[in-house]
Parts: sequence; C-alpha cells; structure tokens
Amino acid sequence: MELTGMRLLVLEDEYLIGLELERIAEECGTKSVHLVTTIDELLFWIGSGAECDIAILEVQAHGKSSLQAASYLLQRGTPVIFSTAYDQQRDGVDGFPDTPVVVKPYGKCQIVKAVTSVLGSRQADEPSCKLV
Repeated sequence: MELTGMRLLVLEDEYLIGLELERIAEECGTKSVHLVTTIDELLFWIGSGAECDIAILEVQAHGKSSLQAASYLLQRGTPVIFSTAYDQQRDGVDGFPDTPVVVKPYGKCQIVKAVTSVLGSRQADEPSCKLV
C-alpha cells in the first residue's frame, strides 16, 4: 500500500484518535509509527536525532503550535501533513502553502490521499472511508 516500509511520526493530542491513525498506518504497511501527544514530546523526538519518512502533525496540540517543528522537519526533507479539527484550515495553513491538511473527522481515504500528494506516488483510490 501507500505507506509500505515507511517510518511515520504522528503528533495527535487526542490519544484515541492517535491510536486509530496508528492502526490506519499499520494497515497501509508502515514499518513503524511513533506517536507523540504533546509538542514537548515532538521536539524531544526531533532533537534526539530520530528519523521518519513522513510526519502527520496536528496543527495545535494542547494549545501549542506545531508549525516550528513542521518547518524544521520540512527543512530536513521530511514530508509533513497537517491534521486539524478546524474546518477553516481545510485549504491550508498560513506559511505552508504546499503542505496538505486533513480535517477531523478523517478516515483512511483522506490519509492515503494526503500521503499520495506529498510523496507524489500513485493515485489513492480507497473505496471505504471510515471516520476517525
């Protein structure tokens, strides 16, 4: 599938949604998923020198912005996808015109399409979309 063999970093402050996203990623063949729930955990992970192939970052986690971390990941060549509960960010996040956004509730289809867009791989055409 679209994530086969990839290492995924996920920032999601709602733990159950994070677990569901982890399940979706594993279903799509990821090699590993590292789930963090706070900006501090995210920054620690980045600072540790750990690497990932793609990151899905909630725009705001517990009231703190992930944009600085997203900038750093993008600068080092890691594709980023933003997730948000705010519909007004559906068309993008200020300062990140080329970074796709998935709006909650999202399902496998939305994640696969976002991954496809940042990786430039084959078209995502998943028939069933279960909401997270």
